Amino acid sequence: MTTQATPAASWRKLALQAGAGAVAGGGGMLVAMELIAGQSGVHWQASQIVLAGVGFIYFLMGAFVGVGVLAPRLLGQRMLNFADAEEIVEERRSMAGSSLTCVAVGAALFLLAYATVDGAAGPVTAAAAFWILVALLVAGTAVSILMWRSLDELWRQLTLDASAIAGNILIAMCVVWGGGAAAGLVAGPHPLDLISATFGVFLLASFVAAGRRGMMGPP
Repeated sequence: MTTQATPAASWRKLALQAGAGAVAGGGGMLVAMELIAGQSGVHWQASQIVLAGVGFIYFLMGAFVGVGVLAPRLLGQRMLNFADAEEIVEERRSMAGSSLTCVAVGAALFLLAYATVDGAAGPVTAAAAFWILVALLVAGTAVSILMWRSLDELWRQLTLDASAIAGNILIAMCVVWGGGAAAGLVAGPHPLDLISATFGVFLLASFVAAGRRGMMGPP
C-alpha cells in the first residue's frame, strides 16, 4: 500500500536525491582522478578515462539502488524515486537484480579501462577483462529474456522505448563520426570509445524514456 506525499515533501525528496547523487558522484570522481594523477609511470588516455567514468556511473547507480533496497524504510524511501517503503519492498526482487547488474557492469567497464592503461599493474590482462565484460553481457541478456514475461506492460514498453532511442542515437553517432573520420574531418574513434558510447547512450536513453512517461519527477 502506498501513500501520497505532499508536493512540497516530494520536491524536498527530489532535491535530497539530486544532492546526494551529486555529492557522491563528484566526490568519487575527484578521488578517482587523484588516484589516476598520482600513479607514476601510468599513462591514462582520454578514452580510458571516459570509459572508467561511465563504469563509475553504473557502479554508483547500482550501489545507490542496492542500499535503498537493503534498507527501504531507513534509506530507500528517501533515496529512491518511490512513494514509500512498501512500494520498494514490492519491487525488491527486480530492483535487486538491476542493482547487481549495474554494479557488475560498472566494475567490468572500469576494469577494462584500467587493464588497457600503459604501465598499470591491473589484476587481470586486457583480454581477460574483455571476456569478463562479454560474459556479463551474455548472462544479462539471458536473464532479461527469462524475466521478460514477468514484466508488466509499463516496464516492457519502457525497455522497448529505451532500446529504440539508444539505437537511433547510436546509428546517427556511428554514421556522423565514422563518415567524418573517413573524410578526414575528425579523428576516428578509439575502440574504447565505442564501448563508452554504447553503455553511456543506453543509460541516457533509459532516463529519456522514463522522463517521457513522467517517471523522473517526484512521486
